[in-house]
Amino acid sequence: MATKTYKAGLIGLPLSRSLSPGIFRIFSGLTGAAITYELRECGAGELAAVIASLKTGGWAGFNVTLPHKQAVFSLLAQADPASREIRAVNAARFGKAGLEGLNTDAGAVREALEEHGAETAGKAAVVFGSGGAAAAAGWALGRSGAASVTFNARNRAAAAAIAGRLGAAFPRTIFSDAEFSAPSAAAGILVNATPLGMYQPGRPPCTPGRGTVCLDLAYAPAGTEFIAAARAAGAGTIDGLEVLVRQASLSLKFWTGLPGGDIVKFNREAIGLFRKQLLMGD
Repeated sequence: MATKTYKAGLIGLPLSRSLSPGIFRIFSGLTGAAITYELRECGAGELAAVIASLKTGGWAGFNVTLPHKQAVFSLLAQADPASREIRAVNAARFGKAGLEGLNTDAGAVREALEEHGAETAGKAAVVFGSGGAAAAAGWALGRSGAASVTFNARNRAAAAAIAGRLGAAFPRTIFSDAEFSAPSAAAGILVNATPLGMYQPGRPPCTPGRGTVCLDLAYAPAGTEFIAAARAAGAGTIDGLEVLVRQASLSLKFWTGLPGGDIVKFNREAIGLFRKQLLMGD
């Protein structure tokens, strides 16, 4: 029997530091499917033409990163609830009705918190940032029953807009915005949804403590300062590399129906192999 081949990739600008091709090589080995994953850089003016060329080229779907998450959302014929409420998308596929979208940021954060046994319901959370990743983390926390979510951000207007949208979607959770500074009250969950630790050095202005759950959406092969500080303090940690693999896994399933079977086991194997790959410098 011929091996099934799937074509996918990532669109955005810039893409030179993307780790996604390595993850999909691992997925190919775990599933036995031939998965090709390309990086396709494009500017805003090229977006529609590039997406059309991907469809013509037989792609099963594609991931979306900066600066196109909101622009691709506006092109969707169908979107999942998280994408509609966040107004951004990072995975798309070509459906019968047109382009269909999924926000894998939100799904990956929620999945990671659940699998790590993090108690989210009734907890106070602080999300650092005001972009699409911050909105996705806020959506996951609201969907999981957090008592409150505060967006500590430099762009207070953007943070307030996210808080307003998510407050309407999850009325039992109190959403608010605050300055990009140390939280004024204790929080059980801290989320870094800024580039700190990834594209620039540093970490959010907070002091993790024992019993706190710290989740980073930034990632670096050697780890981020935020996660290192959280581990040193005895806090629970979920790093950005784990979230990245979970995002990719959700995309793969959205595009192709793969992986089948035990998705938890699949993710754990993929995360372990990916960390080993990075340590070996492959």
